[in-house]
Amino acid sequence: MIKKLFTLFICTLSLAATFTSCGDEAIDVESVNKQTIFVFYPWTGGTNTSGLTSFLENNVDSICEGIVAKKGLNNSRVIVFMSQNYRKSYLIDLQYDGNTKTVIRDTLKTYDEATYTTAEGFAEILNEVKRRAEALNYSLIIGAHGCGWTYKSDWVNYPYMARPNAGFAQKGSTSYPTATGNFSGIQYGPDPNKSITRFFGSVSLEENALDVPTLAEGVKLSGTKMQYILFDACYMGNVETAYELKDITNFMISSSSEVMGAGVPYKTIWSYLNSSAPNYSGFVNGVVNFYKNSSDPFCNMAAIDCRQMDNLAQVMKEINSKYTLSSSVPLDSIQPLDGFSPNLFYDMSVYIDSLVPSGYLKDKYTSQMKLTIKAAAHTEQAYTGLMSYRGTTFKVKNYCGLSISDPSQHSVAIKGREKTAWWKATH
Repeated sequence: MIKKLFTLFICTLSLAATFTSCGDEAIDVESVNKQTIFVFYPWTGGTNTSGLTSFLENNVDSICEGIVAKKGLNNSRVIVFMSQNYRKSYLIDLQYDGNTKTVIRDTLKTYDEATYTTAEGFAEILNEVKRRAEALNYSLIIGAHGCGWTYKSDWVNYPYMARPNAGFAQKGSTSYPTATGNFSGIQYGPDPNKSITRFFGSVSLEENALDVPTLAEGVKLSGTKMQYILFDACYMGNVETAYELKDITNFMISSSSEVMGAGVPYKTIWSYLNSSAPNYSGFVNGVVNFYKNSSDPFCNMAAIDCRQMDNLAQVMKEINSKYTLSSSVPLDSIQPLDGFSPNLFYDMSVYIDSLVPSGYLKDKYTSQMKLTIKAAAHTEQAYTGLMSYRGTTFKVKNYCGLSISDPSQHSVAIKGREKTAWWKATH
């Protein structure tokens, strides 16, 4: 893509030089589209529930407000894929109107089936985006439910999978538990004392789910390497996910815990993302500081340099070849970053410390992590809707920017982690 654009640019310069006697017009280099941001909002509900739709619609509004605040897109494009229900979706072009100082939402295409859950289907959508908004750089924002590297087929009773017989009543577009419900640990309603996170809020259909390797393969099939992939979703900040994406993106921005339903405050941090040179540290600190000052002060966020993942894997393989976790080390002494029981995701650096590696290997790991973690920040506590009906918080003393599932005794971790590319590269 870059080669094609570069060749076109050289040819245009040659033509301009040939006809300088007819008019001294020069090529405006600044007019070249430098960045296309693809915002991917797949269906997060069920056949009769809307899931995170209202939150995602608010996110689009917030992006538009960020564009207006910046007075335009500055030689970039923003294309949004928004699902209306479990089948129908729209591809929308966000265009800034300088006269009215508003953002026009132009529907480019309608999709009548959820083809995005296959690698080929996602690649087809991404190719359509590239055809409509060709650029030097591409970035991807994903807003949805999330559960890290885990495979949808390994879940038997996924926490937010409220089946039709689960006893949920409908009130407008929101589901809430009834007295006969058998998911007493999950809260769906608008009660401000029972916060909603992006891990919950809808019936989940397996056919609308997308495994991380499928996403990676879809991007690869389109011939694209992303400038960054931002997961505005729960539990995506794991080393297993970052390693899986190392060949399709330069950076991954993600949280290792549950993300509150409102998600990223795009209006206030948009300028950090909408740039040919994104400010990852500004973005991470901006999001965490926003939540620190909110009524739901729960957030961790990190920007990972995926170009360093091969080097990190080499260090981890050397550590694993010499050290294993002692049975005398209680798992609850390793910083958990989730509300599962048993825990699925642990802070990676605390886990490494628990292996008690030699000084040489510990220093080697620390040096590599400094190269891998571009930025990381967290609040003092994290929130989970998994532990009780009303949700609960837990203390986050340590957060390096990545979680790991190597020590987990959760059945999904035991079934799935050895299938990950990270495990295969480090064991």
